[in-house]
Amino acid sequence: MSRGLDEHRHLLSDRARLAALQRAVLTVVRPGDVVVDLASGTGILGLMACRAGASRVYSIDDGGIIDVARALARANGCADRMTFVMGHSADVELPERADVLVADQIGYFCFEAGLLELYSDARRRLLNPCGRMMPERVHLMVGLVESEDVRDRIAFWSGQAAGFDLSPGTEIAANTAYPLTLSDSDLLSDGVNGAVIDVRSAGTAAFSVKADLTAFRSGALDAIGGWFVAELAAGVTMTNAPGAPDQITRQHLALPLGSPMTVRKGDPVTVSMQIRPAERLVRWTVDVRNGEHRLVRSTMNGMLLPREFLARTRPRFVPRLTERGKARQTVLDLCDGVRAVAEIERAAYERHPDLFASLDLAQTFVAEVVARDGA
Repeated sequence: MSRGLDEHRHLLSDRARLAALQRAVLTVVRPGDVVVDLASGTGILGLMACRAGASRVYSIDDGGIIDVARALARANGCADRMTFVMGHSADVELPERADVLVADQIGYFCFEAGLLELYSDARRRLLNPCGRMMPERVHLMVGLVESEDVRDRIAFWSGQAAGFDLSPGTEIAANTAYPLTLSDSDLLSDGVNGAVIDVRSAGTAAFSVKADLTAFRSGALDAIGGWFVAELAAGVTMTNAPGAPDQITRQHLALPLGSPMTVRKGDPVTVSMQIRPAERLVRWTVDVRNGEHRLVRSTMNGMLLPREFLARTRPRFVPRLTERGKARQTVLDLCDGVRAVAEIERAAYERHPDLFASLDLAQTFVAEVVARDGA
């Protein structure tokens, strides 16, 4: 079963999002431009680029939604100007450089959906030196959050299930970044701009976010909230800020304190974060009332890393291929540009009888390997 199409239905139903993207595309794309749409999904940005006068659009996506995008291009009279490229943009070579890069991979808080990695690579390999980009900048906004939802998620692990103690999960839960929907009634402070990411020049190195916040009401501080205001193009912004009149339908990021901390109206709270976007790691420090209360948490401590996995990453560990690894190596060695898939399937089946009880199982395995690493 797949929820992929329905996820795109939600994206295409977001009128505030579509209106902002349409205005931005009409601003940044000029008649005759070559446009590259990264992680293009249904190809909606490419269709908008065609409407703006683009001569050619390269829509790049590594998911099955790309066939839906092709059909949408045909249905909307844009198939002659849109070329669909199956794969991750980092692995793609195009016949020409683009005048414009477009994408909506901002995620909840700019970094976790891969925007910085996508653009860092595409700027270097796919864009003309004087090319344009959408979005241009992203402001990372930070606020104080009172959330019974966050509180309950962590408190759950202090209880029992079927009479069994769940407390070993508490520390992991307290160091987990939660996507959830915040309303303006959940906020204990105004949102403050903690960092500005210039997508036109930013790389994938670690960066910091810092915000000095003041509680505008008393309450239980459960988490630090994160959201964005994106400058898509000159004069065009898009935001998921809680309560904003033009808020798009997108969740926010909640970084928990672990246990509620009482704050009073007027209390100063300093929040700092260190974010490593490529690893999707966040370390957050919260100081309440000038250091009266201080805590440090990290998603590193919230990762599910079993000891077996960690053992294999130690420098002195000597790895060996498993049977599935040997079968994968067989398939990759046979992807020589000469043999057809049917021949590779038969070879994998015959060479690894203990792994594949039937040719059907070998065919499924080969399809997975070829789809990922073949061309």
